[in-house]
Amino acid sequence: MGRLAQTEGLTDVQQEILAAVHEFVENEIIPVAQDLEHADEYPAAIVEGMKAMGIFGLMIPEEYGGLGESLLTYALCVEEIARGWMSVSGIVNTHFIVSYMIMQHGTPEQKANYLPRLATGELRGAFSMSEPHCGSDVAAIKSKAVRDGEEFVLDGQKMWLTNGGTSSLVAVLVRTDDENPDAKNGYGKMSTFLIEKSPGFGEVRPGLNIPGKIEKMGYKGVDTTEMIMTGLRLPAETILGGAAGRGFYQMMDGVEVGRVNVAARACGWRSGLSN
Repeated sequence: MGRLAQTEGLTDVQQEILAAVHEFVENEIIPVAQDLEHADEYPAAIVEGMKAMGIFGLMIPEEYGGLGESLLTYALCVEEIARGWMSVSGIVNTHFIVSYMIMQHGTPEQKANYLPRLATGELRGAFSMSEPHCGSDVAAIKSKAVRDGEEFVLDGQKMWLTNGGTSSLVAVLVRTDDENPDAKNGYGKMSTFLIEKSPGFGEVRPGLNIPGKIEKMGYKGVDTTEMIMTGLRLPAETILGGAAGRGFYQMMDGVEVGRVNVAARACGWRSGLSN
């Protein structure tokens, strides 16, 4: 097993989880990883296996149907998965970020609605900040949401969504300038909306289009997409946390924890090379 998996002081439960993930990687990921990588094929069977194991609910509290495990357990599991095929760890990462954002910032109603379904993998998460013209310069985003009665109307183009096609719940950052006109800076004029959609490509709900996969030189098997919102109508209660103007800070919180996955997958990938 990889170096992180030899961490001292793990509980019996942690060791059992890691042993199960290790066996899954050996039997279900490593034998097919090379073929799936070369074909740039989404690992549907692997995802179903991870759903059955509870991987998608690893850190979601038990009260919402998750395993209630720690960030350490999550990192060690990601290392094991990346040892088999790094792309699979990316499927877990965006899901984890969205779940974490809802756990930390969601209203009680949002937690009750989304977390049980995220824990089972019925819903799988993606998140979206970047846009074609600004890359990682989040302050320069142009996508916006404008209030219309009890709803908001969203328009704009987002880019580089990992799991954009296969996900069914997207946390998307847009401008809500009219909701927070007195904010001291642009960061206080952004909000995160939670968008449920059908998995797949094309029009995945009225006003929301996922055109198709973006071809990449590497990181195969995971779909990376753009997302186009044209008059997308969402109820006000889909704003994460129930109030506009907090989106930038919510997204940064999610990204910070998501970096744990990136570090763990790098260790796992390196471990895989040495085996």
